[in-house]
Amino acid sequence: MKILMIFTGGTIGSTLKDGYIGLDSGKPYMLIENYKSRYGTDPDLEITTAEPVNFLSENSTGTYITAVVNSVLEHMNDGYDGIIVTHGTDTLQYTAAAIGYALGIGTIPVCMVSSDRPVEDPDANGLINLHGAFEFIRSKAGRGAFVVYRNNPEDVTVIHRATKLIAHQTLSSELFSISDEIYGVIDEKDRFTPNEDYKDDPDEAAPIPFTGLTDTCTKVMRIVPFPGMVYPDVPESVRCIIHESFHSGTINTASNDSRRFFDEMNSRGIRVYLTGITPGADYESTKLYSDLHIIPVPGISPIALYMKLWMTL
Repeated sequence: MKILMIFTGGTIGSTLKDGYIGLDSGKPYMLIENYKSRYGTDPDLEITTAEPVNFLSENSTGTYITAVVNSVLEHMNDGYDGIIVTHGTDTLQYTAAAIGYALGIGTIPVCMVSSDRPVEDPDANGLINLHGAFEFIRSKAGRGAFVVYRNNPEDVTVIHRATKLIAHQTLSSELFSISDEIYGVIDEKDRFTPNEDYKDDPDEAAPIPFTGLTDTCTKVMRIVPFPGMVYPDVPESVRCIIHESFHSGTINTASNDSRRFFDEMNSRGIRVYLTGITPGADYESTKLYSDLHIIPVPGISPIALYMKLWMTL
């Protein structure tokens, strides 16, 4: 099995020193040695490495994401059985979505792995995630981009479709797909079991042509609702807004400020997309969405929608 490992930094490529987690230039290659020490040497496994960037993922920009995506695309036809990308957990979902949309679902498997702690920590999940990625690629059970992650030691390793991830909860490194729509799992015997209820979205089948991202995203604004909020001024560069909702798919449509804001956005030709919508019974406040020119976008992670718009505007 021929694998390309693309190192990008993050906690999985860092060391704890003097109480701080920082990048270690030799750590990515130590990751392979640590893996062999834990799981043994696989004579069937041939690993080639690349390192287009080395950064802590909280410092991610469009430039960093572009470098990672381009590195994946450059090696798609080099005869590998799969590609593994190591990445920090903080912004893993953003780079994963970019890779997922750039590849579509017809390529060799590309698996992103990260670690909740430096890998020398006995409680870290980095080596477990890496092992899950190797086994998933070996299973030949998926094409396109995925994220391999185990939340807790007693759990199974979960295979997420790269465009399905939602943001971390505060103070938690656990990773989830929207509506728990996971692709499948790797069990303790290294067997892949697909989620029989999972279905890929038809509009994600074809790749989105990737021409690179601007360093900062000035065309897309994101808004998170909360009680008593005052809507912000919107710069002239903004072309669309992603408005997240409360868990029930609602936002405040009763306040004068919200109605003023949505009317202004409509008059300026700025589309407002509302995420967090699921099919089912509507609340009274949702009846006004059409009147306020709000466009509900059901079933998509706010992060995935953000990356999709950033890539296409």
